[in-house]
Amino acid sequence: MTATHDIPKLELVNLRLNYSPRGKSEARDGSNLAVNLDGDNSAPPIRISRGEFTVLLGPSGCGKSSLLRMIAGLVPPTAGKVLKDGELVRGPGNDRVMVFQTYTSFPWLTVEQNVLFALNLEDKGKSEGQSKKGRARQMLELVDLGDSLNKYPRELSGGMKQRVAIARALVCDPDVLLMDEPFGALDPHIRVRMQDLMLRIGRTVRTTVLFVTHDAREAVILGDVIYISTLRPCFLKYRIVHPFNKSATDRETARDRYSGDFLGFQREVEDRMQYLIEHPDAPRSMEKDDDTSFRRSTLGILEQLSDNTGVRE
Repeated sequence: MTATHDIPKLELVNLRLNYSPRGKSEARDGSNLAVNLDGDNSAPPIRISRGEFTVLLGPSGCGKSSLLRMIAGLVPPTAGKVLKDGELVRGPGNDRVMVFQTYTSFPWLTVEQNVLFALNLEDKGKSEGQSKKGRARQMLELVDLGDSLNKYPRELSGGMKQRVAIARALVCDPDVLLMDEPFGALDPHIRVRMQDLMLRIGRTVRTTVLFVTHDAREAVILGDVIYISTLRPCFLKYRIVHPFNKSATDRETARDRYSGDFLGFQREVEDRMQYLIEHPDAPRSMEKDDDTSFRRSTLGILEQLSDNTGVRE
């Protein structure tokens, strides 16, 4: 009998999504496919572990969002299946919550009321022993909006609106948080702050996250595991495990203390995505599990020891 902790939180098995017009057959060249996770051959299932921050990286328009919507249960796959905790996903559920790129706050509700709305929809006792309002305020404090409870969306910046959406998603304590390029519409300096916020949230809320982006830097900052997609149809060709494990070294420290190694890893991720963009006919076959050819050097560690002991080379 398989232990519960051995079952992946999510498993994507040979998914295909066909957007061909009704009544017409699928184009032979696959141009009507948005997602094709079985590729040219029978590809192994994509397995996402519990508590893992997984990034789906690829150029805009390649089908990443369509894949996320199938996982959310918003779009049924043409073929294949999505499993959550070993059970077939048949439609939307409050165990999987999605944050979109566009701002989704209700303009007639305050910040606090927008977050409470999610709890009022279907609480199922998750706030038992703690008032719903207390739970909502806890999440708003987590996203640095504790002083904006009574503001309306029209009074908020874009980054603040997305923080409301994140708080509203987290207040339901979902098993899986799905994020569809949530920072894509933000100014670069606000986007960096939101990435730092997600790192802080990740240390507080131990949920499984799937994060879609076309920004390699964002993927490297946030991800535990990075999948890189081909051009449409979406096929997750590369699986890259981040060489800086968050449980050993938090991402901010790794980025600042080992900046050379960190940038080297980022360049490798960028190069792989660029290769797929420049070679749209690359075979739809998954590479073997890949820790990347990049290996973190010991230079940063030696420098750290030198600082701590007074030893100089």
